[in-house]
Amino acid sequence: MEKTLKELADYLGGEVIGDENIKIKGVMTIDEAREGYITFVSNIKYIKKIEETEASAILVSPGIEAKGKNLLVTKNPYLAFAKVVDLMMNPEKVYPGTLDESASVSDSAEIGSHVTAYPFVFIGENVKVADNVVLYPGVYVGDDCQIGKDTVIHPNTVLHKGTIIGERVVIHSNSVIGCSGYGYAPDGKTYCKIPQVGITVVEDDVDIGANTTINRGVLGETRIKRGTKIDSEVMIAHNVEIGEDTLITSQVGIAGSVEIGNNVILAGGAGVAGHIKVGDNVQVGGWSGVIKDLPSGGTFLGTPAIEIERMRKCFVLIQKLPEMKNTIKDLQKKIKRLEERLGPDGK
Repeated sequence: MEKTLKELADYLGGEVIGDENIKIKGVMTIDEAREGYITFVSNIKYIKKIEETEASAILVSPGIEAKGKNLLVTKNPYLAFAKVVDLMMNPEKVYPGTLDESASVSDSAEIGSHVTAYPFVFIGENVKVADNVVLYPGVYVGDDCQIGKDTVIHPNTVLHKGTIIGERVVIHSNSVIGCSGYGYAPDGKTYCKIPQVGITVVEDDVDIGANTTINRGVLGETRIKRGTKIDSEVMIAHNVEIGEDTLITSQVGIAGSVEIGNNVILAGGAGVAGHIKVGDNVQVGGWSGVIKDLPSGGTFLGTPAIEIERMRKCFVLIQKLPEMKNTIKDLQKKIKRLEERLGPDGK
């Protein structure tokens, strides 16, 4: 696919500085870009690379100038870059809208129009699948599940009984949604499994990465709210509620009965202990451990997670601990010598 720079500007709502008729056939990084391709600069420290790149055009923010270069100016070059990649390099796939003969579909299932079920899909009793849903090979949809329209579920994903999936959801390969949570009641030296009889609800426009697990509620629901994006290899336990437009990156672990607010960011490897509440617009740094409630609007880091400015000071002190240890030892020796000179009565 080729587009003129003017066509891309119209699509993005941006402004062209330079030749608006130049043809663009793809998107590349600023270091690798060559003639015929567009690139982007969203970080001020890379501005000097504008002069070096061989790209035919560069997506930039307002105020950036580069003599002799074709610029497409937008308020958010990174977002514009994502939209151009989607437009030019991810052409819309046309699905067959048929159920493969090897797919196992219960007679009681309600299947909408133009649903695609690839080989070896299983659809259980009383399942409701809305229009334009795509189920890739090996997808298992347990009894009483519901899947909203335009949802795409990638290979070998499992939806356990009663799971509810909204519209335009994307679930990547090998994810498990609605499985039994980890709950046991002690019985002397043994443990009795606590039945997990709740459900999992995933609202509209949620993305779930590969190999992610979301447990069902013990009672009630585990709920992932609208617009949240979950990375691969994330673990979400029973009865968790995650707010709207929240970002959860890889290897995050969230224990049972946690409440996460709207527009939260949990960076890679962060862990949240059970029954914790995290407010809206909170950011938690990578590999941090959240062991108490976090108020809205803050940025937290470390284990236990505390305000980022305070933790940065702690990190500085940690680096100085070996020298501080030696200083303390020297002071202890000096104090001991003084005590010996002064005698037991301190005179």
